[in-house]
Amino acid sequence: MKKYLIFAILSLLIALPSCVDTLPEEVIDYKEFYANTDDADNAILGLYGQFMELAGQVIILNELRADLMDVTDNATTDLQEINIGKPSKSNQWSNVSTFYKVIQTCNDIIYNFNSMLKDNRITQPEYDERYSDVAALRTWIYLQLGIHFGKVPYITEPIVAIDDLEKYKANELTLDQLIPELIRFMESLPTLENYQNSKLVQETLDGYSLQPFFMDKRCLLGDLYLFNDEYEKAAVTYRRVLATSEDLDATQNNVKYRLYTYVWTTGTPTWYQILYADGKTEDIGSLYNGWVNMFSATTTGRYTLNEMIWFLAYDSKYEPTYPFLELFNPVGFKGGKYLLKPSAYSVDSIWSGEVQKNQYPFDARGLTGAFEKYGNDYVIRKYSYASELGTDLRGHWWLYRAAMLHLRFAEAANRAGYPKLAWAFVNDGLAGSAFAFTKENGDSYPGDSVRISGYSPFEPYPAPYYFDARQNDQPYLRQPWRNNGGVRGRANLPNVNFPATCVTKQDSIHFVERQIISEAARELGFEGHRWEDLIRVARRMNKESAGSGNHFLWDENIRKKYERDGISGVDLSSEDKWFLPMYR
Repeated sequence: MKKYLIFAILSLLIALPSCVDTLPEEVIDYKEFYANTDDADNAILGLYGQFMELAGQVIILNELRADLMDVTDNATTDLQEINIGKPSKSNQWSNVSTFYKVIQTCNDIIYNFNSMLKDNRITQPEYDERYSDVAALRTWIYLQLGIHFGKVPYITEPIVAIDDLEKYKANELTLDQLIPELIRFMESLPTLENYQNSKLVQETLDGYSLQPFFMDKRCLLGDLYLFNDEYEKAAVTYRRVLATSEDLDATQNNVKYRLYTYVWTTGTPTWYQILYADGKTEDIGSLYNGWVNMFSATTTGRYTLNEMIWFLAYDSKYEPTYPFLELFNPVGFKGGKYLLKPSAYSVDSIWSGEVQKNQYPFDARGLTGAFEKYGNDYVIRKYSYASELGTDLRGHWWLYRAAMLHLRFAEAANRAGYPKLAWAFVNDGLAGSAFAFTKENGDSYPGDSVRISGYSPFEPYPAPYYFDARQNDQPYLRQPWRNNGGVRGRANLPNVNFPATCVTKQDSIHFVERQIISEAARELGFEGHRWEDLIRVARRMNKESAGSGNHFLWDENIRKKYERDGISGVDLSSEDKWFLPMYR
């Protein structure tokens, strides 16, 4: 029996037998097991333990297929095949059965939850929380399958075996069909709220809080809206998450998802920001990379929970094994085989092409952050920081964090017609010097006292685009977004201003969209979002102007990775070439 971390934690709370050793492709009569909510919670934790086994596959498909990651000389044949987009039938990383095994577990659990509700073994509120979580996890997996394979069997009922997916070809949906279906299903869920009353989130056990282990369903729904070009709906949905604890901000400091920036005066910073000690910005030796601390933080820390919306912890005492130390670490270092590394193009152009506010010519989220120098090459570091703390914690899988939420909201707001609001989120934030006196029509306010998003100081934007970042002493005023420093501001990078070519609002929208995706590469690099970001925007561009999305994805981004290393034979220049074959 596999001893999954999250199941082991819950077993300290509820002493019940486990079902996680059952083959997920079997339809099992769980009537005796599904007797009460404790049994239901056990099933959910077994499911999440199984889901954690997908981490390596998800990261490799999203990053190695794109432009930020590359193979080393030690890479296996399977990794080399993924790198050039030509996996063989036996390739472990493009094997969809691993995804469908988790989907099948979701289908089994949903079936049994429905039976529990029908037989009054679970109350309606208890059912709503648990059913919605499992259903949303299945939706997330289908989205991943869609963006990588383009056409997938959509199976929502328990099935006897999944070894032969060919028989389910009638259930196959293209990505254009899948996205609306996933939206329809998510909109039909009993609740989009996170767990409130379940034991799953009420305890901190064995040093781990389970609160961030479960997905935020609104973030997923917002992403689906973005894929479907429903920008207003996406913005409204993301704004609900951004508003978390907003009404508490005047009296409490424990606020979530704001990308706060502070002046470093004394002590060791605990927030996530690129800083220089005692204001010595001219001294590179005084650099303190506080941004990187989020990748070694515990699941219970104040700043962790303000940044991490959905992430999973891997412990050396429990299965599943954390896959990233082997993939990324130097040979012999904590199990490292050094199979994957940052691409030379990403090092030379994406991160090193930035200049900090103090003129140091590098983005510290790259060098000294996501990766470090290793001999004559580079090694990915994001995934190894936690394992070096001398604890049983091996590392994390970061699925959604505050910076990503900011970037996705900015993408939605930009396309909805608010490019300067989106620009502020990406650059130095709502409290930044530029946003304070800038509005959508290009006019400027005198001074910097107005920090309310709007057409003028007296005509604020409507919801969901209204934000208040004012702060005054006379009269005393502390508004929720007063310390929001933006994605680049938190990294000590200057604003990227609108070029002279932005004559119309549509010009500005196109410029900001490219900036958002470029910034996402630097902020979220190696975290498993790059391929998704590129094809989402490329598909949108192709709808507006045939071929423009192909040029964006291939010529502006991915092709440069292969050119840098002199690799030929890769071609993603048209949409029909973006997807992997689904071998059956």
